[in-house]
Amino acid sequence: MNSLSVSKAGAALLLGCTLLAPVAQAETQAVFYSHLVSTAVVATPLLAQDTLFVDTFTTERGSLLQTTTFTVGAGVQSFTGNAAWLVTGANDFGPRLTGVNIDLFDSSNNLVQSDTFTGVLGAFAHSTFDGLLGPGTYTLVASGIGVRDSVLDISITTAVPEPETYGMLLAGLGLIGYSIRRRKMAA
Repeated sequence: MNSLSVSKAGAALLLGCTLLAPVAQAETQAVFYSHLVSTAVVATPLLAQDTLFVDTFTTERGSLLQTTTFTVGAGVQSFTGNAAWLVTGANDFGPRLTGVNIDLFDSSNNLVQSDTFTGVLGAFAHSTFDGLLGPGTYTLVASGIGVRDSVLDISITTAVPEPETYGMLLAGLGLIGYSIRRRKMAA
């Protein structure tokens, strides 16, 4: 076997391993709050495509202030987040949580992202937030007013590098193949 065929075999093996490598199983780290004022620390770091899920249900009334501290592991570059909470009418029965604000802070207490209110659908208020997020420690802070029972769900899903990154990898492998072919034709 000459060095040219070994290079082709190596390139083919690299491409095959890249395309056929098993995808890591995404994990969900859940935090459940039963009080309006609560804190939690998530012990397991969030990796690429993992989700942090914060669920609140309480019959308490008053100020909501919940802080959830978590760590993001290597390979994560961004995140997307969603929140939903019940806002039944002022004269209705059922949960009513108002003035909800969700902020994400880094370990130096710098604001990384705040949620954006997107509207109400079927007595549920919704907000979203997303942005860049690298390895490190973060604190998610939810605040608001529990007028009656409070129901609030927040999820943050970490993201892997953008598809363009994989496109660049494949383009690079293609260039390697092209250069091998040119060398073979020149020889």
